[in-house]
Amino acid sequence: MPLSTIKNTNILKVYDAVKTSFWFTPCLILSLTILGCISLLLIDLYAGLNSLSWLNFLYHADASITRDLLTTVAASVMTVVSITFSITIVALTNASSQFGPRLIRNFMEDSSTQVVLGAFISLFVYCLILVRTTDDFADGDFLPGLTIAGAIAMTLFGILLLIYFIHHVSLNLQSDSVIDNVYKELQDSINQIFKQQKEEEDTCSSANKNQSKDSTQTKNNRKQFKFKSHSCGYIQAINYANLTDLMNKLNGHLDISVNPGDFVVNRMIVMTSDIENFSVEDEQRLHECFTLGPKRTPIQDPEFAVHQLVEIALRALSPGINDPYSAIACIDKLTAAICDLTQKNFPEGITYNENGIERITYKTTSFENLANIAFDQIRQYSQSCLAVRLRQLEGLIRIAEQANHATHWSFVRHQKLMIEHGLEQQQLVDLDRKEVSVRLQALSKLLDNV
Repeated sequence: MPLSTIKNTNILKVYDAVKTSFWFTPCLILSLTILGCISLLLIDLYAGLNSLSWLNFLYHADASITRDLLTTVAASVMTVVSITFSITIVALTNASSQFGPRLIRNFMEDSSTQVVLGAFISLFVYCLILVRTTDDFADGDFLPGLTIAGAIAMTLFGILLLIYFIHHVSLNLQSDSVIDNVYKELQDSINQIFKQQKEEEDTCSSANKNQSKDSTQTKNNRKQFKFKSHSCGYIQAINYANLTDLMNKLNGHLDISVNPGDFVVNRMIVMTSDIENFSVEDEQRLHECFTLGPKRTPIQDPEFAVHQLVEIALRALSPGINDPYSAIACIDKLTAAICDLTQKNFPEGITYNENGIERITYKTTSFENLANIAFDQIRQYSQSCLAVRLRQLEGLIRIAEQANHATHWSFVRHQKLMIEHGLEQQQLVDLDRKEVSVRLQALSKLLDNV
């Protein structure tokens, strides 16, 4: 389900928690399996399929042998479940130590792991139900043949699922796969932001927007009513639609000074309004539009995935791991993301009502902010790794080739100067100095053409 289709921030938070849990999907699969088992048992009892000659092989079998077979399958499945859980825990431990504890979220969000756990647990419960059922039919000539056939089919499917799971975990533990998954999450977050921006811009014409700017300047001259946070935590989502509706009802303007991903403390000023007095109920409604939690999430925070890629790169550059190739892969993905950002117009941070009157002013992410987050820390931590700095220079060349705005050139020029200054502090051999010079000259040529 695309997050952009959900407007209620509390639902967004619950959806994100469910999506990254190991209990919801397995429980859902287990419930569906139990319902399916009961349905097949009812069909066996009342559909009269045992009278069909071409289904004799299903309904004429020894009950005790069938029960022993189901018991064996159930016991074997529990062994497989324990192995599956062990593999999952090993994967989480490896992800935490090599890529960072915040990357555990990405592994828990993997739907394949959730489905595999649910399928094996469901098969175990299915077999237990059938074992009890075959006891009831042990003295007669009738067995729930269709339901037993379902158990056999599920067992064969479980074998294939186990093979797929081992392959899937082996693939996902590779650093390139982890980096690519985080990069895709970054793309989704950015696309969601610009989709919301387009929806907001379509609600009113540019003429109305220009008209509302004058009224906003008048409102800013009034006395500001300050709202302070009632709790501490990371802002996970802000319900701008509800805030706009409330300000429209009160005929006022609200200025939000925090952004999704920011950490707020008790009694911190998070909003100001030109309305001098608020009722307790309206003030409570305003605070309810802010969803806080103990950690950052990518719900409305495009910087979240950028920080994840940066964290992978920094850990790869640490002496304990010493994996510059993973850091270079992160730089490549970050460069690709920044190149895409050069082709987008960032949100202006203003919402309007249906008449085009400005109601909310809020902080937004910017090209400079995201781009500097992607480059700064990696540049600072790669003092002793020339290969990483060379790849950053190559990334700046790719970005400069697509830059089309003053902020883009400013970012490229700033990062070039910082990298160049850092390289001047190092003692480089002639061949390395030549490699650096070639890239710096290519970048300088692009900057000179601006």
